[in-house]
Amino acid sequence: MRDRIDRHIARGRFDSLARALDGAKARDVRYAADRLVDASGSGKAVLKRTRDLVTDGKQGALHLAGQLIPACYRHDANAAMKLLLHLVGNADWTVRDAAAETCGRLLRGNFTPMLETLHIWRTDASPAVRRAVVVAAGRAARSDRLERAEPLLKLLEPLLADEDDAVRRVLGPSTLGRSLLGCYPTIAFEYVLKWSTSYDPPVLWNVAMAFSAPPAAAIGRKALIVLRKLSLDDRRSVRRAVSSAMWKLGRRCPEIVRPELMRWLEDERRVGVARDALRYL
Repeated sequence: MRDRIDRHIARGRFDSLARALDGAKARDVRYAADRLVDASGSGKAVLKRTRDLVTDGKQGALHLAGQLIPACYRHDANAAMKLLLHLVGNADWTVRDAAAETCGRLLRGNFTPMLETLHIWRTDASPAVRRAVVVAAGRAARSDRLERAEPLLKLLEPLLADEDDAVRRVLGPSTLGRSLLGCYPTIAFEYVLKWSTSYDPPVLWNVAMAFSAPPAAAIGRKALIVLRKLSLDDRRSVRRAVSSAMWKLGRRCPEIVRPELMRWLEDERRVGVARDALRYL
């Protein structure tokens, strides 16, 4: 594939290059983007090629455009973000996912200006755009950049109540649980503990599901403090999230979760959650 990419670029056959990338692996599309940036000679030329690819609208062209966005951003951040917003909301889910990953790359490398943009994006009418904010926050979390913890948690806070399934599925278990609890266990837990006082079911669902991710095992006893409280909620979505978190946490630290669930079996308010969780342990 890379030899084909090199031949297309060497001959200036950019239209056929985009077609050749339909269904290509992400690493090959990124390679093509890097080679195309080198061949273009200037940021202005890269931006023009990216606009042309977005206008083309075919899958390969859109994926290539998404990989060119970071180079466009260095030349003209506003123009790049307009193009990225178009890709994030595309009808093709593979294009949307790749564009969301690009958001994460940009946030990692341009934290402060991108954070300002994502604060605006999180109120967008499109769930795909709001989901991209969540994905980007997770990709920007780094354990060696502690100063990012609170800005990222505050970026996500209003989205905890988002009722769209696409946003919710990536927020609680992935971005909040896997990324932020993984990189910033102390401060992320403090925020999750605060959010657990909400009465809003989507917020509580995200709180519970954060403890379903692997990093929760390192703070298992503290996680139980929150899950114990949420297990008393009588709403089905919250109770199912608690059950899911308990069995996943239980597989990683059974020595603290299984005794807790056995106690719940003796509590008529929690027995249903305990039985559901124990089926998987």
